[in-house]
Amino acid sequence: MEIIDKLKILADSAKYDVSCSSSGSKRTNTKNGIGNGEVAGICHSWASDGRCISLLKILMSNACMYDCKYCINRCSNSVPRATFTPREIANLTIEFYKRNYIEGLFLSSAVVKSPDYTMEQLYQTIFILRNEYHFHGYIHTKAIPGASPKLIDMLGNLVDRMSINIELPSSNSLKLLAPQKEKAGILTPMKQISTNIALTKEEKSSYAKRFVPARSNHTTHDWSYS
Repeated sequence: MEIIDKLKILADSAKYDVSCSSSGSKRTNTKNGIGNGEVAGICHSWASDGRCISLLKILMSNACMYDCKYCINRCSNSVPRATFTPREIANLTIEFYKRNYIEGLFLSSAVVKSPDYTMEQLYQTIFILRNEYHFHGYIHTKAIPGASPKLIDMLGNLVDRMSINIELPSSNSLKLLAPQKEKAGILTPMKQISTNIALTKEEKSSYAKRFVPARSNHTTHDWSYS
């Protein structure tokens, strides 16, 4: 599959992944107007200093192993599937940046093979951007529920912001609509991220200064698990 075809599929799929950005709204320009609002592709977010920045918002993959009833990318749904390699995403980000289309990246993914495998792919992508291409722009990633604490730490040391989605209001609804997921797999990494961020306020170690400096943005409904 060509890169442009993957981009169309995975930018469109990313519109369903809620973030602190302007995606999800579509507004077409009028004859005498200025600007368009698009549901997918390049969106806008805000840096820690208040600047509005443009982001390439994509999924690494929409080929999910889970069958969550609420998700467009569930494995039983008949939708076009695509998966980027870490190198492809890194190259896309750099090429978009050089053309002044974007200032940063929002990257999430469906769960491919396993949570750890998916997190490893996300980490490899950001590692290439930071260490091979020396890209210092803003990067927001989603942590994958169920991934190992080590991988969350590794990724958190490279990105500016990390967040996790909670789509359901209770353990019972999770069992009903997403039986392959566990409550602990979602809440444990949230606690880990929050604890590591707290080190930034309480300690002055080099580790604490690096971990998600723009703070986490746990995207949740206003519900509690019980």
